Order: sequence, then structure tokens, then C-alpha cells
Amino acid sequence: MKKRKLIVYIALGFIGASILLALYFFIRKPEKITSPTLEKGKRVIVFKDVKYSGEKRGVIDWEIRAKTARKFIDKPVIELDEIEGQYKPKENVTVFFKGTKGMMDTEEEKGNVENVDILYKDEYRLQSRFMEFDFKKGITSTSAPVDIKSSKLTLRGVGLTANTKEETVRLEKDVTGYVETDKGKFKFESDKFTYILKDNIYILDGKVIMKGEDMNLLCDKLYLFSKDNNLERIDAKGKVRLISKGTIAKSEKAVYDFKEDRVVLTETPRILKDNVEMEGESIVYTLSNGRFSINRPKMRVEK
Repeated sequence: MKKRKLIVYIALGFIGASILLALYFFIRKPEKITSPTLEKGKRVIVFKDVKYSGEKRGVIDWEIRAKTARKFIDKPVIELDEIEGQYKPKENVTVFFKGTKGMMDTEEEKGNVENVDILYKDEYRLQSRFMEFDFKKGITSTSAPVDIKSSKLTLRGVGLTANTKEETVRLEKDVTGYVETDKGKFKFESDKFTYILKDNIYILDGKVIMKGEDMNLLCDKLYLFSKDNNLERIDAKGKVRLISKGTIAKSEKAVYDFKEDRVVLTETPRILKDNVEMEGESIVYTLSNGRFSINRPKMRVEK
């Protein structure tokens, strides 16, 4: 009997100890540790000194190099730092560019670059705070201020669209700058600017003002024609006003020939000075001596 009681006490003691031990470990159990996860859209693989390129008809037409690239796992997007690259819109033409950082959709072949610096044909340099590009469509654009410089031309505007397939560059608004010629420097202002690369034509459009040393020219649209990086002539159209030393010449069209160093005004030309207005078939202004001459003049005195 005594032995049976002893066994029961021992069993009860063992059960009690087990319960206490279980309670101890339950109270002291460590918190559950979850594995770290990145936010959606931030799952990336980091690469160093990378190069991406695209080809058309078996020929590489664009290439981007970067010091650092972060490749997203769940989408075809890369973030790039310290960028350099080049784009070939057509045979024998290469556009070089660089920027501090940017991103690119590798499937769509488009993206953007910040603090971009572009060099075209070792002749034109373009700088802007950021640029968006689409290699498939051949279009580069920005809504930020843009600076463009060459050996003869300097200009600034807000907003740009460059179409490499059409070979055009457009500044959207607030255009200012100057062009240097053998005859001197001419400053200009306009609402818009277009450069047609294949024809080497600059077009200033909307409230155009062009200023020389002794001449101001105002019109609706101004065409600057160049050859071998030298200006040959300027065509002004629409509400042309040529002002020099108190004399005002008006017409609907004017042509400035740089070789002859003179401006010829046609299409209802007239000249006004000291309340005397004269009309003629054409009016010629010679820049070297600042003189006007009228072909077949008709005089009218204002009272």
C-alpha cells in the first residue's frame, strides 16, 4: 500500500514538474522573426560597370553604359547612374550623350536622363536638366529649359522635341540667342525655333526680333539659310519692319543676302521718315553705309 502511494506521489510530482517546465518555456519563447521583404517595385539586382544596347537589322543603333545599374526583378526597368551612351539615327551619324542618372524600359527602349549633355556631329552641343528619349521612335524631348551651342549659333529656349528620323529640332517657346557671321553678331528673339538638319535651315517663328549693330528687323517668321556652317541669306516674312537710325521700312517680305551685305524689301514695300512716306517696287537697305534706296519711288507727305 505504501509503495502504491509512493508511486502515485512520484507520478504526480513528475506531471507537476512537466507542467511547470512547459509553462516556463511557453512564457520565455522567442518572438517570431519574419524574413525581410522589399517594397513592391524595389526588388532589384545591382550591377557595376554595365552596358545595354539595341540593334536594328543586325546593326547596333544605340548603346548605354553606366557605373551602376539597378535591375528590377518584376519588370523590364533599370535605374542607371553616371551614364554615357550613343545613338545612331542613320548611317555615318552618331549622337553622343551623358548624364548623372536616369532610367530605361529595356523592352520599350525608352526612358530618361538627368543633367544631360548631348553632342551632335562634333558641332552642336545641347544641355538640359532632363531629357526623355524613345529609341524606337527616334524622338528626344523635354519641357525644361534647353541650351544649344555651335561655333556660329547660340540659343536658349524652353521645351524641346528632336526627331532624328525627320531630322528636325524644335524649341517650343521663349527662344533667345545670337548668330555670328562675317558681317557681325545678330541677336534674336522669337516664340519658337525649328532647325531642319538635312537642309541646314533655321526657322524663327512668332514675334521675331533680330538685332544687328545698326539694324532691327521684326517679322512673323524668319528663315536662316546656311552652307558649310556659314549663313548665306535670311528670308523674313509677314509684317516685316526694318528700323535703322530713325528710318522705318515696311513690307511683307525681305531678303538679307550676306555676300552682297544688303536687305531687299518687296511685296508692298514703303519707307517712313520725318512724316514722309515713300512707296516703290522694292526698297534696298545697305548695311555697310546704313542707306536706303527705293526702286520707282512714289512719295506721300503725312499732315
